[in-house]
Amino acid sequence: MEKKDIIEFFDRCAPTWDAEMIKSDAKIGRILDNAEVCAGMEVLDVACGTGVMFDYYLSRNVASVTGIDISPEMAKIARQKYEKQPKVQVICGDVEEYPFARKFDRIVVYNAFPHFPYPKRLIKILAGLLKEDGRLTVAHGMSREAIDNHHSGSAGKVSNGLMTAESLKRIFDAHFQVEVVISNRHMYQVSGVKRDVLAHSHGGTTHSHGGLTHSHTHGEEAHDHMPRENATPLAELLVMMKYLVSHNDAHAQEVADLARELMDAGKDVAYDEIMDAVSDFDMVNAKLAAILNKLTVEEDI
Repeated sequence: MEKKDIIEFFDRCAPTWDAEMIKSDAKIGRILDNAEVCAGMEVLDVACGTGVMFDYYLSRNVASVTGIDISPEMAKIARQKYEKQPKVQVICGDVEEYPFARKFDRIVVYNAFPHFPYPKRLIKILAGLLKEDGRLTVAHGMSREAIDNHHSGSAGKVSNGLMTAESLKRIFDAHFQVEVVISNRHMYQVSGVKRDVLAHSHGGTTHSHGGLTHSHTHGEEAHDHMPRENATPLAELLVMMKYLVSHNDAHAQEVADLARELMDAGKDVAYDEIMDAVSDFDMVNAKLAAILNKLTVEEDI
C-alpha cells in the first residue's frame, strides 16, 4: 500500500463523500463517551476527511479541533465547511511527518485505521503527540467484518484490512493503558490513556466488550480441538483452524506481555523487533481468520 495511491483514491472520493456517508449519532456518541472527549479539550482528528466528526466534537464544547488529512481534496472540503468556525483548524498533511507545534488532550482516528500502512509506527507517533494523561481512540462505526467487506472492492488497494481489536490492543500496550476494547456487530473501538514512561508497569485493567478478552493458562485446562466423528476433511480443517486462530492470539499476547519486560530492562531495540514480529504475526492470523469465516459460511457448520 503506497501513500500516493491513498491520496489519489481519497481525492477521487472527496466530491461525493458527504452525500454517501452513513453514520449513526448514537454510535458516535458512545465512541466519544468512551474516548472521554469533554469540554475544554484540544482534539486532533487524524484522517479527518471532510470533517465528518467536527460537529460532534464542537457539540461537546471542546477548546479546539485540529483535523489533518493526507488528501488535498478532503482537506479542502473540510476547510471550506468550517472556515468560519474559529475553534477548527484543518491541515493537509501526513500525520506521521507533520511538525505539530503543540500536543493534544485527545486523538481520534475514526473510520480510517486500515488505510495506514504501518500501524505500529502510527500508534507510536500518535502517542508522542498526546499530552500527559492524553487518550488515543481508534474506532469504526460498524463491525470489523463489515469494514473488511466494504474495503474489499475499489478500496482494496488502499486498505490493509482491519486487524482484530485484541491485536490492536497489543500495539497500544507499548504506549497506553488500554481501557476500552470493543469489537461486535455494531462497532469497533480501542482506546487507552498514554502511559507515564517513568511509571510504566504491567498492571491495569482492560474493559472488554463483546467477549474479546482472552484469559490463557497452561496446564489447567485441556484444549479440545478434535473434529467430530466421521467429519469431512473440510470440517476437520475448520475445527483445526478455529483452534489455531484463537490460540495464536493468546500466545501472541503472552509474547507481547513478556517482551514488555525487555523495555523495562532498557532493551528497547529488542522490544521493538519483537513487537514488529508480533504485529506481522497478527496480520497473518487475521488473514487466517478471514479465510476461516468464509469457509465456515460456505460449509454452514
